[in-house]
Amino acid sequence: MKQLFILLISLFISSFCYSQNNLIDVVYLKNGSMIRGIIIEQVPNQSLKIRTADGSVFVYNISDVEKMTREEPVVQERTYNRNNSRNYSRTITATPSNKTLRGYKGFIDMGYTFADEYEDRIEMSTSHGYQFNNYLFVGGGIAYHYYHDDETDLYTMPIFANFRANFMNKKVTPFTDVRVGYSVGDLEGGYAYVGLGARFKLVNKMALNLTLGFSYQEYEYGYYDDVTDTSGFNVKFGFEF
Repeated sequence: MKQLFILLISLFISSFCYSQNNLIDVVYLKNGSMIRGIIIEQVPNQSLKIRTADGSVFVYNISDVEKMTREEPVVQERTYNRNNSRNYSRTITATPSNKTLRGYKGFIDMGYTFADEYEDRIEMSTSHGYQFNNYLFVGGGIAYHYYHDDETDLYTMPIFANFRANFMNKKVTPFTDVRVGYSVGDLEGGYAYVGLGARFKLVNKMALNLTLGFSYQEYEYGYYDDVTDTSGFNVKFGFEF
């Protein structure tokens, strides 16, 4: 369990770092100007240097700076003007359909876990939380796992924290899904899940998800309450909104 927990935390940290690397520096000046690029040098309380996408380097006094942030990158869209036969450009946010996923985000999914002959199970879950940008989601959720064979019918309900990261900002993008929590019901104990999948964008903030993952469920058994686990690989199909 300890090794799995360390793996889950490592995946979350790497996903968070990846999402941060997709942002750029934005400097807002007191005269109303805005410069996008990468800050390459900064002298505290004195000056800063920023390199723009075309390779130009600008130097500004800190006293002229209103604020500095990290934001989504932008692209230049060039359009042909038939009236004067000249090209002009306008700046748009580099997100699908010029929209951001930031704000409330919800997920529902259903899947099947392949463990062994007596531990295969159907899984349904929902999670809700906050999408910080087009890459990183943090929230919590609850699931229902149903175990069935010729002799027994068992259920367990994991309650978990949910961390999710999209690796790209495309109509189809890979992502990682990490869940850590505790289960109640017929099987009680620690719960963990890690999955890798593909996100298929629909309209607005909606998308379909297909995920392959590994599920870990801890529980006690026997007269002395020995601790064991039921683990297995699964496939999930989901919807996000």
